[in-house]
Amino acid sequence: MALNVMLVEDQALIRMGIELAITKISQSEIVICSVAENGDDAVRKFTLAKPDVILMDMHMPGMDGLEACKQIRVIDKHAKIIFLTNNDAVEDVFSAFSSGASGYCLKDVKPDTLVDFIRKAYDGAISVDPRIAADMLRFLTTREAMPDLNATAQMNGTCLNARDAEVLGQMINGSAGEIMTVNTKLSIINILNKIASLSDTGRTKAYSELGDTVAVSDKYELIELLGRGGMGTVYKAMNKSSGDLVAIKVLTPGSASAWQRFLQEASMLTKLSHQSVVKVFDFLVDHDGTAYMIMELVDGPSLMNVVDCGGAIIEKEAVPIFVRCAEALEHLHRAGVVHRDLKPSNIILFCEDEKTIIPKVVDFGVSKFSNLLSGDRLTLQGEVLGSPLYMSPEQCRGEDVTFQSDIYSFGCVMFEVLTGFPPFVGANYFETMNLHSYAPVPNLRASKIGRHALSSAIIEIVEKCLAKSPHDRYESAELLVQTLSFVKTIHR
Repeated sequence: MALNVMLVEDQALIRMGIELAITKISQSEIVICSVAENGDDAVRKFTLAKPDVILMDMHMPGMDGLEACKQIRVIDKHAKIIFLTNNDAVEDVFSAFSSGASGYCLKDVKPDTLVDFIRKAYDGAISVDPRIAADMLRFLTTREAMPDLNATAQMNGTCLNARDAEVLGQMINGSAGEIMTVNTKLSIINILNKIASLSDTGRTKAYSELGDTVAVSDKYELIELLGRGGMGTVYKAMNKSSGDLVAIKVLTPGSASAWQRFLQEASMLTKLSHQSVVKVFDFLVDHDGTAYMIMELVDGPSLMNVVDCGGAIIEKEAVPIFVRCAEALEHLHRAGVVHRDLKPSNIILFCEDEKTIIPKVVDFGVSKFSNLLSGDRLTLQGEVLGSPLYMSPEQCRGEDVTFQSDIYSFGCVMFEVLTGFPPFVGANYFETMNLHSYAPVPNLRASKIGRHALSSAIIEIVEKCLAKSPHDRYESAELLVQTLSFVKTIHR
């Protein structure tokens, strides 16, 4: 079956040359199904053409490629877009991937390399022209962000780790895409994130968000804003005495119940110890009452970042991640903790090599102990906490949540990782929660990631996790771990 490609290029001669080169190299495996002369034209034609991959120029009359990429990705989150341009500025590369690109290469790229990029984009990979990768290396080197492999520790939090530096080298010599695993994709995303944090615009944004606050008590110095959530703001920071990097969560001022939840999160996390649960080192309260949670800094993107950049993850690579996440869930439940906000953005991925990915479950701001007495509960009757895209039917209705509620949320996570989109998406919060409560699970049996179909085994697991009634789901995370581990053995 041929791959259909839309070519977006404002120069007719260049369009003709690209089409001839692709046809000759791919031997009809890749077909130019539609052409567009600018971004507006591409957005209009996208729905009708339904291309498997789009080759997008950067600067064109009217709507440019970046805006067209963003609009197409709104229409279809699965859209695979490779920028084919003359622009080699690192800032343009980052902008392209930030808008949802699956690849970036220069127009004079070798035809066989371009064809390889198209094939890999269809399968969910990320590809970068070796010459662009070399520019990325020069950018990182000038900012002293390349690691000293002989040093025992990295003092600069913007340095690449050894694994990412290795992948950057592979990108430069063109070998990174030979076997594009999710581990390699993680490193590429990490490299792009480091470049963003080192760029002038990225650095200005980070420090403007910090305001006048440059230190947490006398022990830590804030370095960079990592993100904001309903329960607080998270920064990268450095221990002044040791130079170790940590993540610091600062409580956002709010209600008394929010303060209690923050204290509860700190208390429960200090008692947990699991490789796939983020570790808490310390808990501080400033003289003005501001609270800080000092946590392990995980050098990696979230599971949501990975799905957003390249789409769904093939089953063979996703299942080992699922097993480790389910083991973390089992550990939480054994400790009597219901997470209540399990979602892809709360799972951070870290890999040290090409074979192993260690997920870290984070953000317990809305968690609760399952054995709390009703009089001690931190939520009012009918109050809903969590993220609607991943909430169980009973959670949507404001009823008591149990361990099975976490299992449902994890089913939503697995569904999105395997397909690229959540199982239930309504026009608003209320419609989404209604779908969780009453709509049947979308058909997974027709789902396909590139050339890879889902197995009956993983489909049955996800569907069981997404059962409307808690009694129809897995009785425990331990049983879920056992079932997923069996599927993992099939893929070895």
